[in-house]
Parts: sequence; C-alpha cells; structure tokens
Amino acid sequence: RHRGSSPKCGPRPHPPGAAPAPERMRMASFIDKIALVLVKDRTTLVARSHGKDVYFTPGGKREPGETDTQALVREVREELGVEVVVDSVVHYGTFRSQAHGKPAGTTVRITAYTADYAGDLAPCSEVEELRWIGYAERDLTTATGKLILEDLKSKDLID
Repeated sequence: RHRGSSPKCGPRPHPPGAAPAPERMRMASFIDKIALVLVKDRTTLVARSHGKDVYFTPGGKREPGETDTQALVREVREELGVEVVVDSVVHYGTFRSQAHGKPAGTTVRITAYTADYAGDLAPCSEVEELRWIGYAERDLTTATGKLILEDLKSKDLID
C-alpha cells in the first residue's frame, strides 16, 4: 500500500482547493474516459482518490485535442508517477455503466488500454492509495470497475 506523493508525479490538473476548469463543471449525461488496465500476479491495479471510499481503474478524461494515447500518458504520469511506453499501448476494451457519484442516467464510457510503463508506481495528484486486487474484491470498485474485473476474470487474467 502506497501513500503520499512523489516529485516524479506530473502537474495537478488544478491547484488543491481551486475550482476545476469550466469544462469540467458542466453537467453531462455522458462521461468519456480512458483508463490503464495493469495486471500483475493475477491481480489488477486500482486507485482511490483522497477522501473517497471507492477504487477506480487509473485514468481520466481527455484534454481538448488529445488522442487516447496522449491522454493515457498524461493521466498515468499524473496519477501513478510512471511513464507509459507509448509503443506498448494496446486497446483492451470499452466499458459502459452508470457513473459513480453522478445523477441517475449519467453514463461513463471507459476506453481501456494495457501498456508497459517505466518507473515505480506511486500515488500522485488526487490519488491517495494504489492497491492490487483480485475478483473477490470487486465490490471495492465502481460499477465500471466491476465490469473490467469481470472481463479480466472471464479471460482468466485475475483470480
């Protein structure tokens, strides 16, 4: 279990306590995100944000003009403090569900990728904790996280 931050982490999307950028404040019925699926020793990596009680698959929203790979590289640097090996990025799958903590009917679509990375994983930015979990711990995650765990289990990648 890792805690704290690291100087290798990328910049925060906005300073702590500051209002988020206006484009992040819009109420939407559809949220489009990218995520990194990492599997090690038949477990998968999840992250928990400061003050939250649910874990999510690391990743986030694209910035205007970013490709999925560019967004993945930026989000992984910001949240996990490591560098994605760009040539290793492979589409894993796309998952849709009710968005956690959002009004009923708000859907999140996560386009998930696998990739290699360079560096040591450490929680950065809004991430307080990283944890490797198996299928039995799926109730710790968001609805979309459960879908990803179910898919990993069906492919016999996690226990």
